[in-house]
Amino acid sequence: MKKLIALLLLALCSQSALAAPELVLAYSVFEPWKRLDAHGLPAGPYADIVRELARRLKLPLRFAHCPLSRCLAMMEQGRADLMIGVRPTPERSRYLDFLEPAFANGDHLAFYQRSDDNSVIARYEDLHARRVGVSEGVSYTPRFDGDAQLRRDASPGMESGFRKLAQGRVDVLIVNSSQGRELAARPEFAGKVKRAVLTLDDHHPNRLALARRSPLQPQKTRIQQALRGMVADGTIARLLSATP
Repeated sequence: MKKLIALLLLALCSQSALAAPELVLAYSVFEPWKRLDAHGLPAGPYADIVRELARRLKLPLRFAHCPLSRCLAMMEQGRADLMIGVRPTPERSRYLDFLEPAFANGDHLAFYQRSDDNSVIARYEDLHARRVGVSEGVSYTPRFDGDAQLRRDASPGMESGFRKLAQGRVDVLIVNSSQGRELAARPEFAGKVKRAVLTLDDHHPNRLALARRSPLQPQKTRIQQALRGMVADGTIARLLSATP
């Protein structure tokens, strides 16, 4: 009898697991929106947005930590379900299904140069004479991404990009304005870098992306309904307002 009861409980647990698949978020750090707290746990507004989305969907959430390029590969292969804070491109749209509605408007792209660099970077064309630091796998604007005259130097992330800039290995660094402001204020970089005059507008609204090969694709409508509710009731605006 005990064995029979154990088998029945196992069957019920298996059915529950099948009924509620986990939501796997491919998580690449992108401060201040996606960061790690003092204990190494995901933190920031984007992490909280997905936590609330998973709660409303009644899905267990798992964070898959990865650099951007690996996160994108996981999404392409269907080994992760969701990404947040990734820009759509024609290539990515082959394997990423960008969800409606957008949860935030675009931001500005800023440029940083060394504090002892007295040259003025005010026009886009000023970039052509300089080595420009970028982040691996990051898309910026169509003009910038497609400009064959630019000499780009890629780094794994913005922190390493700022280090290259401070060390003189690149002349200028492109970064999201909020992210750049936070990094430039850190003791490691304070006084060594400064913001250039040039700013580019980022007109792309921010959307969550669902992997086209995700087992959660059949629930796309339900996911978008939950996201729409979070926008409508002010939850997302409240979470984003916590950005430093």
